[in-house]
Amino acid sequence: MTLKDFYDFHSRNYLTTFSATSDILKQAIKRSDSKLAWKISWDLEKGNYQGYEFPIVFHEVRGDSGKQMRDVLDNRDTMAYLISDRMKDLLIDNNITGWKCYEIEMYDKKGNIVPGYNGFSVTGKCDDMVKVDYDNIVEDKRRGFLAKGASFDINKWDGNDIFRVGGWRIITKRVYELFKKHKITAIEMTRLTDYTSWLGYTMEQALKNSIREKERQDKRWEEFKSRI
Repeated sequence: MTLKDFYDFHSRNYLTTFSATSDILKQAIKRSDSKLAWKISWDLEKGNYQGYEFPIVFHEVRGDSGKQMRDVLDNRDTMAYLISDRMKDLLIDNNITGWKCYEIEMYDKKGNIVPGYNGFSVTGKCDDMVKVDYDNIVEDKRRGFLAKGASFDINKWDGNDIFRVGGWRIITKRVYELFKKHKITAIEMTRLTDYTSWLGYTMEQALKNSIREKERQDKRWEEFKSRI
C-alpha cells in the first residue's frame, strides 16, 4: 500500500446535525476540571474503558443542536463521535478492524430517548505523526495558495483498517470505498496525498506562512519523538 491508499476521516460538523454531550464530560467541565475532561475525551476516543460505567448517558446539546439524525453525530465538547447502528453493522459485516463501540443512552431536549446510536472509539494505531508537505505550494483560483499533501510512516502502522496517527483519524481505501458505496452521511474523507492546508492569498504570504508552519510542525515532531 502507498499513501494514496489512505484517507483522513472526520465529521463534517454540520450545524443541522443532532448533537449530544455525555453527562460525565459535562460534569467535569462544570467543575472546571479540564484535566479530567481531557482524559474522558481521550479515553472514549481511544477505547480506554476501564473505570467507566455503561451505558454512558448523553443529552442533546441545548441551543446548539440540529435536528437531522445522520450516521455520524458530533459531541461538541469532545473529539469522540457517536455512530448509527447502520454504520456499526456495516463495519461488522465487512470485518473492518481498528475500532470498537461502547453502549450509550441518549436523550433529546424533551427527555425522550433517542435510539439507534453507539459510542465510537478508534483502537488502531500508528506510532508516528502526520506531516503536511509545506514545501509543496499550489495555487487554487478560489482559495488562494495551499500546501498540498500529507504523509506518515506506513512502516509504523499496525495494519488496522481504521487507526489514529496522533490527532488524525485515518482509514484505508477499503473503508473509504465502503463508506462511499453505502452513502454514510455527515463524514468527510480526503486522500492524504490530496490534503490541503491554506497558506494565503498571495505567494508572498504563502511562503511566509509556509516557513512558520514548517517550524511549528518540526517543533511538534521533536516533542513527539521525545515521548516515544
